Amino acid sequence: MRIGEFARLTGMPISVLRHYDKEGLLCPSHVDYFTGYRNYSVDQIEQVHKIELLKSSGLSLKEIRDILEHADDVKFINGILDRRESEYQNMLAAISEVRYMFGKEMEKTREIETVMEKNSFGEMILKGPILPLPLAHAEDFQAACRRLDLEIRKKNLQRISGFMTYGEENGKEIQVAAKVLELRDEAGELHEDINLPFKEDKQVVGKWKVLGEYAVKEDFYAQNVEAREAFFGNKDGEIYFLPGGEDYWIFSWTKGYLKLDGGDQTCLCRYEVEDDQESRYMFVENKSDEYLRGGMPTVIVLQQIDNKRYNRREIAREDNTDMPFVSDDRVLGDWKAFDFIRSKEEFSPDVRHIPQDRMMYKHMHFGEGGDFSSVYMDETMSDKEMQSWTKGYVLRYYNHTACAYEIVTVADRDYMIIEWKSGDYRWGGHDTNYYVFVRE
Repeated sequence: MRIGEFARLTGMPISVLRHYDKEGLLCPSHVDYFTGYRNYSVDQIEQVHKIELLKSSGLSLKEIRDILEHADDVKFINGILDRRESEYQNMLAAISEVRYMFGKEMEKTREIETVMEKNSFGEMILKGPILPLPLAHAEDFQAACRRLDLEIRKKNLQRISGFMTYGEENGKEIQVAAKVLELRDEAGELHEDINLPFKEDKQVVGKWKVLGEYAVKEDFYAQNVEAREAFFGNKDGEIYFLPGGEDYWIFSWTKGYLKLDGGDQTCLCRYEVEDDQESRYMFVENKSDEYLRGGMPTVIVLQQIDNKRYNRREIAREDNTDMPFVSDDRVLGDWKAFDFIRSKEEFSPDVRHIPQDRMMYKHMHFGEGGDFSSVYMDETMSDKEMQSWTKGYVLRYYNHTACAYEIVTVADRDYMIIEWKSGDYRWGGHDTNYYVFVRE
């Protein structure tokens, strides 16, 4: 699941999760090397509980990291706790709980009682939390829905309906439930033929704002369900439907379908449009990880901002690349990819957010007079008409971006932090990401 949804399920702010990642406490289970999006697994919720419990005992983040790295070394852990015990007498109860946690097998994340059954149509229903009636607060029902959603993910299921309730008429309690599908462990590939002939649909032409991803369409209209982060284009990102179905970035379209071409994956995403009061919404099939594991498409919801007839050049963000050459002796030489980060604050020479063998941008060479070559995936680009450099910037003429760099030295090693202005930056309205290189 994406970092936004993980934050919502665990109650941790995104900024804290990013800080934990930087400190090496809780790194994402997977980082998409194309987009840089962080993804977490349900199993990591248990790690959040560990970290929060350790924090409650007054331990520093460094001490917590040391403990988690030596979870099987009871002697090592007791040494840290003994020192803290003498300093914080009022935290003895929390420290005792930590001793118990590391003296025995870690308790699994608390589970709610659920019941799986089939209805008369043969559909699987997962029944979960029971709530007393009348409800004291509307938030209680929303919390119960979130707990059931979490349990569905833990059981490797997918929710394919809105939330339902069961209970006797005039009864004293209700039970929250939802229809589910069982998912495979492994995800398949997605290579659909997107070469459909263009058909006009004038109502969709223009600019659309991404409101978020939902398990099912009815979640969007329900008040008890929060949006997930969207699979393509982050929440509050932008998607354009250009006249004639013209393609840009990974998007093109024809009547009834949004086409996605990510290079290694292609898919047709069916859409439908609904007008609600003064707004026009589009509901787009999202063939996400759940779909690739045998489930159903989820739903991306877009809101139309305008009906203008944009063109590719008009919507692309372009930097000034017409800069005179200024030399910079510090940058000359060869640089090897070290990390990919969302912000400069995430950089640490002791932490890698993406394994080096999964880096797509691999190597850079800065030569005299602005000569520049780079290796992206398995392709080497060295044409000075395509890209060059000047002090403070790599100038990528082929996509009209000027990527600022800065060099920092840590323990006698030079690291370069350089902007990575991908499609999210050029077309999606988002801030730049960053690659980190180390001098070879």
